[in-house]
Formats: sequence, structure tokens, C-alpha cells
Amino acid sequence: MPRSWLFAYGTLGPADATAATRDGWSADAVRGRLFDLGPYPALIDLDDPEADWVSGHVRQTDERELVERLDPYEGVDEGLFERRETFTRSGRRVWVYVYLPCLPQWARRPLTQWSGRVVPPG
Repeated sequence: MPRSWLFAYGTLGPADATAATRDGWSADAVRGRLFDLGPYPALIDLDDPEADWVSGHVRQTDERELVERLDPYEGVDEGLFERRETFTRSGRRVWVYVYLPCLPQWARRPLTQWSGRVVPPG
């Protein structure tokens, strides 16, 4: 099965530096706008040249993992996220999950990196 790259900027990414090394992740970035939604982040405006670089990590994946494990986890069939192709700052062609619904008013931004779970107000 052909290999491709996954860019993760939130809950799909490594938990720490040890996990990154162990699981084959390396640091990289994509252009977009990142919002903190509490339990997870939301990336919008992918590839907007006016947007900042959003930090994250890349690792190899394959179509089976994307379709069978990651798409369901990201709620692709429910319209929560959409998987799109883009290029990272280092020039890797990657898959990344982009948030589709309207952002809630309490979404926190601008972020260039998601720092973890925050409980939203209310």
C-alpha cells in the first residue's frame, strides 16, 4: 500500500518528545488559522498566504489508516473535519484535517500551536 504523510496539529499528534521519536514524528508546519475549541483544536483557512504557520508534526501513514481509523476519529462522515492535501513548510505533501462547521464564539485564537485541552466556558 502506498505511503503518504499525515500532518497533525492537535490530538492526532504525539503526546511528548519521547512519543514523537518513538513513533516517527518530526516537527513541521502548515499555513492556516488555528483555534482552541477546548477538547481539540480547529484548523481553518488552510493555505491562506496571509495566515500564520501552524506548528505540528508529520509522520508516514497509508490510505487504510486514514480511511479506517483517522477519518472516523476526526468525524469526517459527520461533517466535523475534512481531510485535505497541502504542503508543509519543509515541502512535504501531507494530509491534514480541516475544521468545517462555523466556529463557536468562544473559540480562542490566534494560535500557532495548540497547547492541549482547555474546558470551554459555559
